[in-house]
Amino acid sequence: MNIQANPNPTNSEMDSKTILKPELTSFQKNELAQQFAEIIVDGMDTKTLVAFAMDKITEYYDTCSNGELKEEIDNYDEDLYDELVDNVTNETVLDVNNTGGKY
Repeated sequence: MNIQANPNPTNSEMDSKTILKPELTSFQKNELAQQFAEIIVDGMDTKTLVAFAMDKITEYYDTCSNGELKEEIDNYDEDLYDELVDNVTNETVLDVNNTGGKY
């Protein structure tokens, strides 16, 4: 049986079909987001999690100024910055992917 909806419903017809959802507080929205994130993460395999983490971390460091990025790297390992700069600026660094130096 296929019945078309009334194009001009009465108030009682509208009331019976309308499901009101409460407006969420900031705390409730945060809790909802955390629960949904947990569901999404639980469904990810390790390779997907690593790729996601790499994307987000790279995205964060891309927003840093050169000075801020140097400070972050120095806080991790004070000798690492010079090595990494050499890696990205030295044309003789081995191109293992044969991409012409592009990653």
